[in-house]
Amino acid sequence: MSKYSLILLSALLGCLVSGGSAGTIGVDRSAFQVVKDIHIFAAQHPGLKIQALEKQIVPGKARAGSLSVRYNLGARISSDTLVFQTADTLEFPRAQDVSVQLNYPEKSGDSGAALSYVELICTQDAYDGNAYVVAGGIGQRFISIVLEAKNTKNFSYQALYYGQWI
Repeated sequence: MSKYSLILLSALLGCLVSGGSAGTIGVDRSAFQVVKDIHIFAAQHPGLKIQALEKQIVPGKARAGSLSVRYNLGARISSDTLVFQTADTLEFPRAQDVSVQLNYPEKSGDSGAALSYVELICTQDAYDGNAYVVAGGIGQRFISIVLEAKNTKNFSYQALYYGQWI
């Protein structure tokens, strides 16, 4: 990754973590499906294999009163590159459970890169939450992830997808 790419990525992440209006990145909300309960979702999709992503608290990265949580899956390899990224910020009048389904590639039928590593960086009000792969995965050209945060008024995420175009 070049020096300028790192600077741009750092600036974007800084905007997301700061929570200001500069941190809001517009995305087409029709591009993802809201999953209200992962267990109901799993029951509606027989044979679904759910895989949890590794979860870590990122110390000192979130704005006051919030936590920064990192979820990751797979591992970076020497020949992979950042093939896609997306981000969003959601705010609610009162604390609630939030679930978002993220898909790569965003449009079904598109051919993506063979994924090697996925990283989700979330800012939320409470530690409780999870991220699950519900379709596709590492080594495949698509992935669908359900991202959950519990009891939060402020929620933002940045999703980074690394892979190889082979």
